[in-house]
Amino acid sequence: MSRSKHTDPKAIRALRRTRWPFDKRCVGDLTLRRKIDLQLEVAGILSTHRPPNKNGQSRLRIIIQPPRRGFHHPVGKRDLLELLDSLGPIARYGLRSIELARASVDASISALMFGRYCAPGRIILYEQPLPPWRLHGRLPSASLRRFEHAGAIVKTLPALGATLIDWPDDTLRQFVLEDIFLHELGHHVLQHYKGKRLVRIARTHDHEAFANRFVEKHQSSMKPVPRPIGHGEEHGEGTVLP
Repeated sequence: MSRSKHTDPKAIRALRRTRWPFDKRCVGDLTLRRKIDLQLEVAGILSTHRPPNKNGQSRLRIIIQPPRRGFHHPVGKRDLLELLDSLGPIARYGLRSIELARASVDASISALMFGRYCAPGRIILYEQPLPPWRLHGRLPSASLRRFEHAGAIVKTLPALGATLIDWPDDTLRQFVLEDIFLHELGHHVLQHYKGKRLVRIARTHDHEAFANRFVEKHQSSMKPVPRPIGHGEEHGEGTVLP
């Protein structure tokens, strides 16, 4: 059992701080509360605690930038909020904004950019081309397996030196939501609970390993998919496929 509210497990701290984000650190000290509870119990009075302050919750901004012609955002605001609600306060605490953005103009045409985490508390999910995708060259085997496990139909065209990827039904939305978005949330959870510093608090390999474990843990209640392959970027962590 924690002896102080400042050493509470992350899940408990996240719930308390999302309910009462403007409370001072001294408010609700467990030592004082236990003393008061003991006195009330001796007096035969039941102790009561504050109800959640819904109006005091920090506001999460979801920014949607219209996609370019021939592109779209596979997930929407409702998808993101429903997934966050299912994960609980530990993922939402400290999250400032989620952006559905256009791809960078200087991004390589041979790479697919899916998402990126920028400290503190900013997640970017990039627009994607409308399926089917026709990519130059042959993708690495790990990337092809990842797409196929997510439900994509992958066909290599050796004669043309290209790869054709189609996303039937709802598969692309699920891939971006339950793989890419969860991965970037993993980066946020690690970064935010380590002092909320603006600089990266772990090596790229360790950051990616933690994000992968976060995805595996929460995907177990959704559907089995292989571990995501992330790639760290300067000033943030991103998911890029070459």
